[in-house]
Amino acid sequence: MSAAGSSADRWGRELRADARRGVWRRLLAAVGVTVHTRASDAKAAHCEAGAKGERATAVLLAPLEAAGWVVLHDRALPGARSANADHIVISPAARVYVIDSKLWAAKNRHGRAAVVHARDGRLWHGDRYADQAISSLLFEASLVEGALGVPVQPLVCMHNASVEGGRFWIRQVAVLPGESLVQLLVFNDGARHPAAGGLGVRARQLFLPYG
Repeated sequence: MSAAGSSADRWGRELRADARRGVWRRLLAAVGVTVHTRASDAKAAHCEAGAKGERATAVLLAPLEAAGWVVLHDRALPGARSANADHIVISPAARVYVIDSKLWAAKNRHGRAAVVHARDGRLWHGDRYADQAISSLLFEASLVEGALGVPVQPLVCMHNASVEGGRFWIRQVAVLPGESLVQLLVFNDGARHPAAGGLGVRARQLFLPYG
């Protein structure tokens, strides 16, 4: 089983370690004077926040898994060189979801609320353009859909930052706060479908733990 956030945690550790290889680089890093180290630490912090968000989503999904839903964390995707799915979920009604976890700041650098919202069909986090998150998720969902041969619904599960209106859709992707995730999944499920078991088996075979 692949633990949620494991690859993001690993990337963060590797970035920090790489920035400090060699005696001279370690010495400079210790006093915080290298551009390379600061950039690597910023990227590592981003990875670590991502891992924390994935673990938070995994906690939310655990009751569904206990109730018979298939829940896979941090999975490699056939046909992708480096993309991975944070969470692949298959419901008892054979509905398939690819969930991308985000842990974004609640405030911007000026201390003002940084609300996640849509503008002109694109995703924004406060005043920061963040639509690459949607493009990446759509790509991941297309790979899962192609591998399983069934429709896949992509979702962004947001932690920490507020979501405008409590939930919104952008290019067929639902963006919602973590506290609404399980409710949405259960509410949109239907009667138990005999195909669910087979889909779960195939998903476990096709989508191996990432890295």
